[in-house]
This record gives sequence, C-alpha cells and structure tokens, in this order.
Amino acid sequence: MQSSTAVGSVDGGIYRFLLYVEQNYSFAILRPLQAAAIAAGHQVQWLLVGDDVSASFLAPNETRCASVKAAVDYQPHAVFVPGDRVPSFIPGLKVEVFHGLNESKRGNEYPERGMFDLFCTEGHGRTKMLQPLAEERGYFQVKETGWIKLDNLFNFKQSQSFSRPQILFASTFTPSLSCAASVYDEIKALSQDKRWHWLVTLHPKIDPQTAEKYRQLESDNLTFFDNDKVIELLHRADVMVCDNSSIFQEFLLLNKPVVTVNNREPQACFINITTPDTLADAIEQALAPSDELLSAIKQYGPNITPYLDGQSSQRVLAAVTEMLVANWQNKKPANLFRNLKMRKKMHYWKW
Repeated sequence: MQSSTAVGSVDGGIYRFLLYVEQNYSFAILRPLQAAAIAAGHQVQWLLVGDDVSASFLAPNETRCASVKAAVDYQPHAVFVPGDRVPSFIPGLKVEVFHGLNESKRGNEYPERGMFDLFCTEGHGRTKMLQPLAEERGYFQVKETGWIKLDNLFNFKQSQSFSRPQILFASTFTPSLSCAASVYDEIKALSQDKRWHWLVTLHPKIDPQTAEKYRQLESDNLTFFDNDKVIELLHRADVMVCDNSSIFQEFLLLNKPVVTVNNREPQACFINITTPDTLADAIEQALAPSDELLSAIKQYGPNITPYLDGQSSQRVLAAVTEMLVANWQNKKPANLFRNLKMRKKMHYWKW
C-alpha cells in the first residue's frame, strides 16, 4: 500500500518546515537548521511530542505548533526528525537528520522502516550503509550533507575562562553501555577535591534515580546541567569522561582528550580504563596528553565526517529544496503498525 501525495511550494519558493522533537537533546540538533532556514526566508515551526520533551526548552522567538492537528493544518513541505520515527499522517517530505554520529551500538546497521523519504548522512560510513538500501527499495534518497548539530559546535564562541580544569562527565542510558552507576562513588570522591571543577550531564533516558544521585552532588566543585547546555559544555570542558555515548565523538571533533570507562571499542584517540579507581590518573594523563594521543585525536574527525566547516544545515536545505523543486512524490510503503502506535501515542485519529 503506497501513497503518492506531494505538497507544493508557497509563493516565491518559500517553504514551511516542521521540526519534530521527542527528546530535549533534539533542540540543540535542530537549531542550526532552523537558523539557516529562517535566514533563507522559510517558515519554521516546532512540534513537541510525548512526555520526554519539555516546552521550557523553546526560546521566546521560536514558534510551536500547539497540537498534532495544528501541525497537520500547518501543511509543512518538509518534516525534519533527529529520531528514527515520524508519523505518516503529518504532510510533507520526511527528512532524517539523525541524533548522533555514526557508531556501532547496533552493529552498524540502521533500522530503515519505510518512514523517511530522505536521509541526510554525516559521512561516508553511514552513506555506504544506507545507499544500497535506497537503490534496492527505491522509495527514499540518501544525501551526504554532514551532521547539522555540528554547525553550532564549530561556530560556537567560548568567551569565558576558568581558573581550574573543567572535567565534563556524560553518560549514555543503556545499563550495559553506561558507566554512570559504576563511577558514581569515584566521581563523588573526586568532586570533593578542589583540583578540578566537574560538569555533569546525563542522557535524558538514564535511570532517574541515578540522575538524582548526581544532581545531589552539586557543590562548589560540581555542577549538574540539563541537556540544552551540551554545546556550551563541550567547549567549556578541558577533558571529557564518558562511556559508550556518541557525545564523546563530538568532543573529539574539538580536538580534546576523552577518558572512557569500559568502552566497547577502545581506540588510540581516547584513553580507556576498565576500573573506576584509575579514573583520576587517566584524567591527569588527558590533561597532559602525549603527542601520540594528540595525533590520533586530530586524525579522528575526518574519519567520522569530512564536513567540519559548520555549513551542514545549508547542505541539508539544498538537498530538501532539490527534492521539493523536483515535485517530490511520497512513494513509501505504509508502515501501518508503527503509524497506528504513533496515532495512539499522539491521540490523533483523524484520517
């Protein structure tokens, strides 16, 4: 079962874009695209879906669709999504812009489920993964554009300076991949030492009790942050402590050292430890990195994505505009099961 609908351009080649958000970390991903779209004269609105996203993260000058019905009535020409699902009943070209850099948590295979018309990849690795599927299935395209979140990462200007080293701790939520529980006691002890200042931000899906334990550590030596400050924290920190979260890849792209705890695929570009009691020594090593480590870090970025110019949003908009100008037609097979689940979640039953 297929549909063949298309949404036409408004006057002067100006398009209506919808930014689809289910997690608070998506704001930082999508804002560079919003800025580029508005600068080009397009209209932009946000749709916040589910209990895991908060409207408090919206800026005063950002426009929110009040409901799913409002998003449908908005008749967007394109819907931009950092996650891996989007409802088919919202009109427009469905564009996957991804929530992280390509990594190996899923065996390097993307779960393409017939929900997107265009995948905007950050580099050759993910392009090579998706392009054969595009050629085989024929209902979506793949464009290598770079990852839009990196535009803010590379264009951010850090104006503050700090009197002592800033250590950023970030952790993923999957228990088997996260170190948040295992290093808690060590970070608690180290946060009582005035040598460093700790910056802590955790994945929004992490166990709430674990997050609260870290929040309770706040002191003159440790500050807990929500997810909307990630770009600022990446620039502020001198060293990152992490596990298997893809956020440490962004830190490496800034040519800064990372200490990982029980990383599944240790590499020469970061320092991996296997027991929490070696954390302090590893941080000291990262604060005075060897030439070999710095060289490996410098080589890392181009291997992940060649688009380090802060212009990926413009390339995404160009790819989307090209499809819209070519009178894109939606030819995706209907994913009835997943769309019914999304209708139920969003309480939208109008057909």
